[in-house]
Amino acid sequence: MTYRHFPNLLHPMMHERFRNNLLAALLQAFCLFLLSAFESLWLPNAACAQTSATVTVKPFDSPGSRVLIIVDGKPVEIESAQLQRGMHVMVWIRDLEKLGWGTVESPTPDRFVFKGNGVTLSFAKGEGTAMVNSLSVQLPINTYLRDGKLMVPLSFVAKALGFNYECIEMPVAMINTAPPKKESALFNTLQGVVTYNGKGVGGILVRAVDPQFRVIKNAVAKTDPNGDYKIEGLPDGVYLAYVYTGDNPGYFNRASSPVEAKGGGVFVVSEIRLGKVISPIKPRPGSSVAASASGFIFLAWTPCDEAAKYKVVIRKKGTSKSVFQTYTAKTSAEVPTSILTPGSTYEIQITAENENGEFLGGTVGTGGKPWTFSVNSTR
Repeated sequence: MTYRHFPNLLHPMMHERFRNNLLAALLQAFCLFLLSAFESLWLPNAACAQTSATVTVKPFDSPGSRVLIIVDGKPVEIESAQLQRGMHVMVWIRDLEKLGWGTVESPTPDRFVFKGNGVTLSFAKGEGTAMVNSLSVQLPINTYLRDGKLMVPLSFVAKALGFNYECIEMPVAMINTAPPKKESALFNTLQGVVTYNGKGVGGILVRAVDPQFRVIKNAVAKTDPNGDYKIEGLPDGVYLAYVYTGDNPGYFNRASSPVEAKGGGVFVVSEIRLGKVISPIKPRPGSSVAASASGFIFLAWTPCDEAAKYKVVIRKKGTSKSVFQTYTAKTSAEVPTSILTPGSTYEIQITAENENGEFLGGTVGTGGKPWTFSVNSTR
């Protein structure tokens, strides 16, 4: 192309006008460039401090950023979201306010503090750690500034707040702020019967205990009129059914054989046979007695239901050898003082038996307070 294509340009006046127009266009372009640069430097910082929080819900198939964030099953639009190093989703810290998770403060230009769900998170630009309350924690990826906005890892914030976070390869970041649902566990049942003298007993409290006899919380049942009971809601483990005298006054502690319960089944435990506690009447436990004029000491105790006979044994305290033994159908007995040594202490043991000689009850034995007395004189 030559000047012969534009002959007017050769005229001096026309040449001057062209030059002026060109200079004006260049000046206008330069001013626009300066204005654009000024906006890129100043406006992002102003937005960081003043932008109001909003939440936009959009359908899955609508166009948007290449990171789709779903909170509690609903997609939300966060324009700042971007992927870094594969599957790390970074968001502008102010966008956490849009999600309604908490508030953001900026005590210094380089540090931001997020507070939400009882947790305080402190971030600084370009750092690989953050403060979780008063604890310094390693970040999965360093924070950074993007157009003047502090970008933080979304996974770190969600997990710090106690939310469930998952990122799949679409990529879609899925966050569930509801507490995780516990899988329905299979619970077991202990089933058994409590008897006295071969018959079921109603109204007895039965507890489940572990092999160390530690009570399982809320694992308790009461027997029906036939003595049957069920203890439900037990996780897998080894248990015994236990009748405790503190729950059932007048009866001895009794336990079934241990059984391993697992898989949500019903497990039958061995029969629990009750024994009744016989209480002393005379002499009073720990008292000192004198022989009667007839040369006997009189013993008396409370009756035991359905007892056919009582076995009476007297031992010198601290020994296993008996000094007196007899059977009686009564709830009393006479002991000759001739077999007792004045000043010595003796223990009395009463055992109630049915017609077959089976145990029905007795005075407190090993582990309890024994029935004792001493003799101050003999005749």
